[in-house]
Amino acid sequence: MADERAAPSAGSARPRNVTMREIAERLGVSIKTVSNVVNERPNVGSATRERVQQAIRDLNYRPQVGAQQMRTGTSGLITLAIPSLAGTYFSELAQAFADEAQRRRRSIMLHSTAAGRDEEASVLSGFTRVLGDGVVFNPLLIGEDVIAGLGRTIQPTVFIGEHLAEAALPAGSDYVRTDNERAAHDATAHLLGLGRRRIAYLGMLPTTEARQAHSTSRLRLGGVRRALTEAGAPEPVVPTVPTWSQEGGLSAGRELMDAHPEVDGIVCGNDDLARGVLLGLRMAGIDVPGQVAVIGYDNIHEAAFTTPPLTTIDPDKQALAATALDLLIERIGGYDGPARVIEAPYRLVVRGSAG
Repeated sequence: MADERAAPSAGSARPRNVTMREIAERLGVSIKTVSNVVNERPNVGSATRERVQQAIRDLNYRPQVGAQQMRTGTSGLITLAIPSLAGTYFSELAQAFADEAQRRRRSIMLHSTAAGRDEEASVLSGFTRVLGDGVVFNPLLIGEDVIAGLGRTIQPTVFIGEHLAEAALPAGSDYVRTDNERAAHDATAHLLGLGRRRIAYLGMLPTTEARQAHSTSRLRLGGVRRALTEAGAPEPVVPTVPTWSQEGGLSAGRELMDAHPEVDGIVCGNDDLARGVLLGLRMAGIDVPGQVAVIGYDNIHEAAFTTPPLTTIDPDKQALAATALDLLIERIGGYDGPARVIEAPYRLVVRGSAG
């Protein structure tokens, strides 16, 4: 006779999920034994473990998050709150977090804060209700003073990205960062090493948030300026860009070269901007890297396939995700010490656009 829990035919009702109690009764073992197998605890004999695992496969048992949270106090879910799911960098970063979470037997819930400042504030206040065991949060629009004034986060939190002061992290949180200033300095020093002297930085946005002390734009511009100062080179040309996108790079790059044809090196705030710049220069008949060398930031997948291939800063997304998750899991597990600040590695990847 067919198992009553077999997959339903088209149009039939979806069968309910079986419980650990039903598995235990079917096998004649205790619920605790089934729970130990489900949660991969070691104190179950190999033969019994195999019987329980086979029953789990046969009955298509799936632990319910709510029930797991009631039993253990944790759900195994971690929220990743990032400014956008549309941008290339953030989509690759989200994948890195998903990969690293799976290695730690956790699951990632993606939460986009693209709706704006209020949405970012909801992350800090624990959403309408707390989602998952903890949150990895990349702030963008919310004021640095808001984070500094929190006192303590609602749930275990690890900050990534920029837009916050290391010395004012709230209790219950940690911070994993890339040294944006030093990375941009290294990119500019590479251009100087190629003999370029008239450097432009494309990455300053005309927004209030971009002018915060620890914004990505300001940190990277600071690195460009420091490298030029150390080399005795002229101040950089710094036009504003409408957006950190290919479209923004295309328009800003054209305007830059029309106004400053002497520019022979461009450091871009991210790879999407750089891709737009490369297209604009090619359309204008400007040789890259012969006349103008271009460097991006992020080392997105497409960077290796531009014309010419893009030299860029590679912030190690996998290392950043792994470090952030390890810190957060320690917080979830009970660590309540002072805020920790960890620096993730980066490297300059030299390709044809500035080779």
